[in-house]
Amino acid sequence: MDKSKQEDQFVKNLMKHSLEKMPFRDFEDRMMDKIYEEKQKGKSVSGSIRLAWLFFFLGLFLGLVITNITANLDQLIVGIPANKIVFYLQIGIAMVLLFQLDKLIDFSFNRKSNS
Repeated sequence: MDKSKQEDQFVKNLMKHSLEKMPFRDFEDRMMDKIYEEKQKGKSVSGSIRLAWLFFFLGLFLGLVITNITANLDQLIVGIPANKIVFYLQIGIAMVLLFQLDKLIDFSFNRKSNS
């Protein structure tokens, strides 16, 4: 019996020394708050990505509409044939859409693989 009491006392002393002292009293609460804020920020970013995709497709649709409307112009604008201006406008719209698509895909899929 005496030996088991000594072992119990020894284990109690070990347990007392194994307790981790926190640097601040509210350390755990602050860490939990930070974790909660990060989780909320992740949800916010997810919603922003959905909006970015929505506006990308809206821009794509409007770009196609503008291209179709201006495709049949046969006038001179400031002495330049309208079809040349339309051609450069179409190239500009296509480049902007491609750059935006590249960034959006990169952001959407890299974010998911990092999380």
